[in-house]
Amino acid sequence: MAYSAYFNADRDYDLSLFESEGNAARKKKAAPKKMPPQAQRVKKNNVIELNVPEFDKSERRRHNIGSILLGFVCAAIITFCVGTIIMGQVELTELNQEIAQAQVLLEESKSEYTQIQAKMEASFSTAAIEKFAREELGMSKATSQQIEYISLSDGDMAEVYIEKESNIFTEIGDFFGSLWS
Repeated sequence: MAYSAYFNADRDYDLSLFESEGNAARKKKAAPKKMPPQAQRVKKNNVIELNVPEFDKSERRRHNIGSILLGFVCAAIITFCVGTIIMGQVELTELNQEIAQAQVLLEESKSEYTQIQAKMEASFSTAAIEKFAREELGMSKATSQQIEYISLSDGDMAEVYIEKESNIFTEIGDFFGSLWS
């Protein structure tokens, strides 16, 4: 049973597996058949011994200088790009800080301008001008003795001369006007 299943598996099927118990017991009592010489397998030593130095030489990988150089160049380019990006971010941060400082200075200047503008407007009020005239210039308000009135009822007359544009038509009109008067 085992013999035919193991060695002739590709040629036929082991039908003894499907036999009844009586047939299987009869076959067990029968003497086992001898195996043909081709069916006997001898285990061989399948280990191959290699010379270690020859093995190392054949398996050692050769490094291509061009590919190594290309790797270094790519690494240098990537490092340069990353460095450039980092430097750009640093400069951007510094410029943003300068802008913030300039905005703070601008706000302070606007506040100072507003204060100076308010002081200037206050200094031009009539009360401030009167005070300056009294204290600094020694002036006082006019009294009734200092006021002198002028009378214009004598019939003074003022004549306003208006220069007319003269052209040929106005001169002709003036000529006829002078004839009528």
